[in-house]
Amino acid sequence: MRYESPVGGMRIFLLLQLLLAISTRTDALQYIQTPKNCGNEVRLMGFKGNFTSPGGYEGYPNDTTCSWFIEAEYNAKIEVTFHDFDLEWSKTCFPYDSVKVSDKCNKSNTWSEFDGHCGNMTSFTVTSRCETIRLEFKSDDSITGKGFNATYKVTLVPKKPTVISVCPAGTINCSRKQVVKETDTARLKCEIAAYPEADVSWFYNQSYSGNPAGPLDDSRMSVREDGSLRIMDLKRSDKGFYKCLAKNDKGEDYDVIELHVKEKCKCPKVIVANWYDIPPYIKDNGPDKEPSGLFPLLLQEILPVCCGNCSEGDGPSTISYANRQENLVAIKDSKNFDKDDTITFPISGKKDDRWYQNDYKFMPLISSPGVAFIVVDEPPGSSANAVFNSVLSGWPVLVLTFIMALLSGIIMWGLSVEYQFSAASFSFSYGDRSPRGFVARIFAIVWVLVGLVITSIFTGVVTTSLTAITLSTDVKLYGTKIAAVANSTEYRLGLNKNAHIKAFPDLQSIVEPLKNREDNLKGVLVDTFVAGEMHDFSSDELRVNKIIDHNSYYGVVFGGGQLSERKFQTCFEDYVLSNQASIFETVKQKTQPMSKPDESAAMERSSDELELLGVPGYDLAKRNLDMMDSLMQEVQEFYENWEKRVDDIIDRHDEEQRLHAKMHAP
Repeated sequence: MRYESPVGGMRIFLLLQLLLAISTRTDALQYIQTPKNCGNEVRLMGFKGNFTSPGGYEGYPNDTTCSWFIEAEYNAKIEVTFHDFDLEWSKTCFPYDSVKVSDKCNKSNTWSEFDGHCGNMTSFTVTSRCETIRLEFKSDDSITGKGFNATYKVTLVPKKPTVISVCPAGTINCSRKQVVKETDTARLKCEIAAYPEADVSWFYNQSYSGNPAGPLDDSRMSVREDGSLRIMDLKRSDKGFYKCLAKNDKGEDYDVIELHVKEKCKCPKVIVANWYDIPPYIKDNGPDKEPSGLFPLLLQEILPVCCGNCSEGDGPSTISYANRQENLVAIKDSKNFDKDDTITFPISGKKDDRWYQNDYKFMPLISSPGVAFIVVDEPPGSSANAVFNSVLSGWPVLVLTFIMALLSGIIMWGLSVEYQFSAASFSFSYGDRSPRGFVARIFAIVWVLVGLVITSIFTGVVTTSLTAITLSTDVKLYGTKIAAVANSTEYRLGLNKNAHIKAFPDLQSIVEPLKNREDNLKGVLVDTFVAGEMHDFSSDELRVNKIIDHNSYYGVVFGGGQLSERKFQTCFEDYVLSNQASIFETVKQKTQPMSKPDESAAMERSSDELELLGVPGYDLAKRNLDMMDSLMQEVQEFYENWEKRVDDIIDRHDEEQRLHAKMHAP
């Protein structure tokens, strides 16, 4: 028979009590301490956990507010158990130290209060009515207690699937019809509430109530972990009704989403144009009116061809001209190029350029005929002063002639001394008509010849001066003060010609300083088409000095987006290359050639001088100058036309080769 001592049993009992106390104390130490200043809101995560009142084991302070939020899945039950609950006691609890309990069901935005506690209690449990619970603690400015420790547990309740929402993330109310562009990626959402977790399947129907048309295209369509359907590289044939079916062992539920796939247009619906006023390329017609000119006209013809009608999409593309810039410097700001669906024009470049600043697509459209060098005439009276000064510059020849005539008279008188008192001299008044002596007569003949030479020298000096003044009408770019628009093609051309360039923001600001000869300005460099369009350059004070042949084109810079894609760029380029003749004809009809002056600068200057001097040979000189000017003009025009024709033949040959290569490319 076995005997057990009662003392040993007591020891075992005491040991178990000690272990239980240590375990309880260990659990208490594991409570997550809420700081005294909890920041008003604390969110608790997970299916279970614990927390304390503000201040933890040290007790809560006065005038403190703190809230704990616990959010679970749909159809869940949340149990919160309070341990060692010690708050200030009052009959109504509010507005003294208390804990208020509220919940919120079915993703509602409104909290519903259903419980509240205060005083001293050992342990009690609060159970939510739905998936979200809030516990609000508040203390007043008087008596405080030890606070509380609390644990919580989330229990999911078995439930058949329910389709909660088919709206995209971030939206609450939405249509069950989704519109997506062709080639984009669509994501059809299907948010399910179920326990245990439901299996989600998707089916495609051509009609709302019809049978599934067939299995999904697994190469482009996939069901994600959250139950949504992802469709990549959408096709027009993907439009229809997509059924989301959720199943578990408690039941099933479904919802249907209509997907409409609209045509992907080649161009955006609205194309934003960055432009500035520079007729005839583009002309501002005033507020609330679209601009006119070569670029709007040509773009109106090109865009319908390259963009299409897009009747199953956003419709035909339109150009918005609201973004007008002040000048060329403003339009070349990089922020204009960095935006999608934008075009910027007119921008100068070369014929073969396809990139602008190595970052943006560029397409040349209109060839510039050259750069006009327009000069301002000399101030009134400058020609007369120059003629008078040139005549005065020959005074040494006049003085020399007078002195030599005086000396020759003295010499002839000396050579005729022996004949002074002859009888004949008294009869015929000697000296009135001619020298009488043989030697004197020989000297007279020599003097006449010398006089002719001296007279010819004087005439040559005056004629040379007049000719130099008359023909000094060609103003050289080298070293001359010239005006040009800042950062323009003409500005760079002037720098290359070593001219002293003064930059202006636009052409309108150049005219008056040039006419007033401010800062010793001699002329302006301007595009020939622009000079012909601006009547300010047709003033009597201004004259076209020369046309500088400069290979330059005006084109369009494309921003990002669809307009920079290869398909659109290829269409745009092919249209320009294939319709060169019609583009040239449009440019010819919409531009105004520069008016030629009635007379050349040399003729005008020589006419003024000859009229001033009253030279008898005016008519002869005029005819000679007319003939020389006409001959020089004919030769110059022949040379320029020949060069342009050769260049045109070469350009057309290159374009035909490029077009032929594209048409026969594999």
